[in-house]
Amino acid sequence: MSPELLSLRVEDDSEVVFLRRVSTLKLIVRNESGRVLRRICLAPPPLYREREEVKGRYGGLQLLWGGGYDKGALVTLPGDRIEVRPGEEGVVYFLLYPELSSPRVVNVPLDVLIEGRLVKRFTVKVRVLGRGLMSYVYRSRYVPRIRKELLNTVKKAVEEYGVPEVESKVWALGTPRPRVEVLLEGKRVVLITGDVGSGFMHISKIHVLTDLYIARALDPEKRERYYWVVRTWFFWLNKSVFDEAPDAERVEVWVNPDTEMVDWLVTDAHWKEVVYRGPVECAWVRIEGGEHRSFVSKLVGLLKSYHPPRVRNMRLYAVSPDSRDPRSAAIAISPG
Repeated sequence: MSPELLSLRVEDDSEVVFLRRVSTLKLIVRNESGRVLRRICLAPPPLYREREEVKGRYGGLQLLWGGGYDKGALVTLPGDRIEVRPGEEGVVYFLLYPELSSPRVVNVPLDVLIEGRLVKRFTVKVRVLGRGLMSYVYRSRYVPRIRKELLNTVKKAVEEYGVPEVESKVWALGTPRPRVEVLLEGKRVVLITGDVGSGFMHISKIHVLTDLYIARALDPEKRERYYWVVRTWFFWLNKSVFDEAPDAERVEVWVNPDTEMVDWLVTDAHWKEVVYRGPVECAWVRIEGGEHRSFVSKLVGLLKSYHPPRVRNMRLYAVSPDSRDPRSAAIAISPG
């Protein structure tokens, strides 16, 4: 197989991550061959795959992905297309979570499979940095560039307010009606109910991680200000006939430090960033089963759990372009 079959590059500073923060690794894959390539998949080599959960592990660095394909992350394009034409580029999104004790560089080998056949191996050098002020700079999921111009805003916010405490409480897993509450300085800012980890529709375990960032944006009255952004990740990593695994969903609330109200909520819907408008004291989100258009998919939907978040008490405000188009900026709210 020609070494020019594919090329790969890292986009948007995404090889730089921070200790104990979930970050996007954004990779652009280009078809350098003269033919159409189908079902391109990037995956951790067998030596780096977890046995009990669908993810990769490189020492203390976890590599995660969504989409329900347990072999690895597929190169897909808008319209769910999995064919990459000659000269065309596609995007692969991974999520990185460093559970390391100190900063370092981690080599992350990734196998490239085409229609299930191993054709190449790339290695990405991931730089893991410590938890300084830069780690609080907001990074978009699909455009994870480190916006250094926000550093002065972060410094001012921390000097004025300190770093508020964030906490996620997972209630009553193992019962038919579980819920997750996310707290900022002890005040509940989002309640997440529905299919979040137990009951008939979803019996496998979930992982919940919550991070705090600082961003600038217009408030609902079009006045520019800075926000506490509380981002909560849900990860479904256990294989189950009842479940789409692996899968990852985020729910992030943008809290006005002066009013303590949730002005904005950002989540995702089929590779697009979706923004809801407040203000509300506490956002209410339900994670529900996906839409099924045929009888067969409806039947599967009774057993298999998908995880799109639905916001109940805020108004839809904006939807980004499809993040699988490498030419688009999949941002629905400007973070700076």
